Amino acid sequence: MPKAHIALALAALILAPAAQAQQQPAYGGYTTAIKGGTSKAMPPADHKGQWWTHPSGCEYSRAGRPGEVVWYLIVNTSRPECPTYIATRGGRDAY
Repeated sequence: MPKAHIALALAALILAPAAQAQQQPAYGGYTTAIKGGTSKAMPPADHKGQWWTHPSGCEYSRAGRPGEVVWYLIVNTSRPECPTYIATRGGRDAY
């Protein structure tokens, strides 16, 4: 096998895992999770603000690791129907 072919084959072996890793979401993939409460209402997917108000009046603040979107309930607005947190894009290792 010519040296150029060997170099190309080695490059393909080295680069293939990196290309696959870029296609996989961080933290083992993303999942949607609602923890606690009885309501299934979620913030709109295109909501860009730091704060979101649940239809019941509970207020949430956006947080999360890089690449995640997790809404945490602000405690003094808590009601039984409101989830403790809503992970609209979170790592499967945490939610």
